[in-house]
Amino acid sequence: MQHGARAVLYDGSPFQPDLQTFVRLVGDQKVTNLGISPRYMHELQKANVAPREITDLSSLRSVSSTEMVLSDPLFEWFYDVGFPSTTHLCNISGGTDLAGCFAMENPMTPVYVGGCQGPSLGIKVEVYDQLVEGGKGVKGKPVEEGVPGELVATEAFPNMPVMFWNDEGGQRYFDAYFARFDNVWTHGDFILVHPVTGGITFLGRADGVLNPSGVRFGSAEIYSVVEAHFPQIADSICVGQRRPDDADESVMLFLHLKPGEKFTRALVADVKEAIGRELSKRHVPKWVFETPAIPTTVNLKKVELPVKQIVSGKVIKPSGTLLNPESLDYYYQFAKVEELDQPKSKL
Repeated sequence: MQHGARAVLYDGSPFQPDLQTFVRLVGDQKVTNLGISPRYMHELQKANVAPREITDLSSLRSVSSTEMVLSDPLFEWFYDVGFPSTTHLCNISGGTDLAGCFAMENPMTPVYVGGCQGPSLGIKVEVYDQLVEGGKGVKGKPVEEGVPGELVATEAFPNMPVMFWNDEGGQRYFDAYFARFDNVWTHGDFILVHPVTGGITFLGRADGVLNPSGVRFGSAEIYSVVEAHFPQIADSICVGQRRPDDADESVMLFLHLKPGEKFTRALVADVKEAIGRELSKRHVPKWVFETPAIPTTVNLKKVELPVKQIVSGKVIKPSGTLLNPESLDYYYQFAKVEELDQPKSKL
């Protein structure tokens, strides 16, 4: 018996000429395994597009998503409105590059909404305490299930790369993945393992973890609350501010409103109240501001790190991967947030 497979590659914007064109392509080509981005699904959700009502998706078995963390509302939309109930959704990482190999679907375990089923087969995934700084010869400290921490692989895995191109001696490769913990691959994602289901939830990139007063959490937790309760907010970005003279980190939340919506004291109060209710009082941002634009990559992934660096007092050179590098200019004023005429979030 012979088995074969066919790859369908789409080069271009999935939003052109309209939001339904790419969905119809998936049905026409009888795609079985589809890889898309959370931003694409978010746009479908905002436009009330239901892919399963547009075309025949009976061949589709699995949808994998990467580049950013999937919010709970997107998971719910996927199963309630978006795709056939026989299709499995997996958010394979909060990052990019090799993340898909660490956590994804597993045909031998149940599916629970809200995260990946568990670690990929053949990969020794563990979660290390992020407070351990690491360094040459340092051993990492595993955390208990349910406690967020650093995604690591403590054994070699089948698709682990062995080098970078043009990296003579392998120093860049070592610094990228092995410099923090002795003989352990450190991937750079912030995750937790569910203590009951064993599922893995990606909370964001490790370098974007928020840490006010020693309470560590991912920006994706804030985004989930905003997306679930505030339809008037088109998008948001949440970062930590810690300037050289700051004794602690402060959390800043920037809201990009839909056209015609107003940024008001009442909205700020409602956002803070919802975050405190859904998460905890210690998750509530110290500052909440309106922003005219969210910086994104050309793939429409929001980028937190440059904003974090800017509000913490650094001057940066925008990456060539940014779609709207000029949007960063707006955030420089918040490095001196106490000097603004109307710091609108201390309400």
